[in-house]
Amino acid sequence: MPSTNQLFLSIFLPAIVCGGLYILVFYIRRNKEKTEHLLWLTAATLSIGYIIGYIGIEGRIVLIPRESIHWFIYLAVFALLSSTYWDSVGLRRTISQVIYSILIPRILLDALFQHTWGTVQGIIWWICLSISIFVFWHIVKQSFSAIPSYNSVPIIYFVISGGTSLVIALTGSIRLALHAGTLVAIFISVWILNIILQNIHKKDSDNSLVFPQSVSPLLTFLFVGIWMNGYFYGEAPFISILLLAISPLLIWIHKIKALQPLINYKPRLIQVGLITLFVGVAVGIAVIRSGLFGQETYY
Repeated sequence: MPSTNQLFLSIFLPAIVCGGLYILVFYIRRNKEKTEHLLWLTAATLSIGYIIGYIGIEGRIVLIPRESIHWFIYLAVFALLSSTYWDSVGLRRTISQVIYSILIPRILLDALFQHTWGTVQGIIWWICLSISIFVFWHIVKQSFSAIPSYNSVPIIYFVISGGTSLVIALTGSIRLALHAGTLVAIFISVWILNIILQNIHKKDSDNSLVFPQSVSPLLTFLFVGIWMNGYFYGEAPFISILLLAISPLLIWIHKIKALQPLINYKPRLIQVGLITLFVGVAVGIAVIRSGLFGQETYY
């Protein structure tokens, strides 16, 4: 089990730092007439918060990654650098998305490519995972604008990261679950602060302050990294990981015409409720597969 000190460094400290930076970014952008060039600062707050959590969990930065999990901090840095141009429209963003989608499976699953999978099997997995990452990334980007209430954005990803942490922990990978726990702390911090700040400044609130598109690289990299490690190197059930990965698709439930009368009445409640249901099923499957909280391993 993680120590109290480790919980503070991986959960509470990232939430505090991310929250402080979020407030700073809020007022920087609020006092600027044109803020499009500052959208990436929101992504920077989340990236810095996660990097602090990573160091709290791992204790140090491994310059030459020896384990898949060592790449997480570099993925956070790459996401931070990418966020500086992600809100602009152009070919650079699309090319970057394709390159990252191809590279991430290869670097995170290097041990399997080298020692477990044959050439054909490795290529099949590589293609399938690359396509899946690209599609999931698109879902994440679109979800930021598809939710009727902008306050729902961080709470939805809080639910998904919380479910991820529970699924991974139930299958024995406490160390990996802590990385998801850092995301839980970051999202809940942003959600609470956003409610407070938007209530203080109701007249001139800016909905884009929550999650602009430049946040999508970080969310994609870390969720994908944690899920792939949990499934391929741990014992996380495939169906649980799949349910977590597709749960953001429920944001578009309002597109189903037959359900629109109900959804239009309480759109945020329906969306968050269905995503929570999917995540709950994923956790339930992990509980069953865990053998009623069997022996834990510190992966």
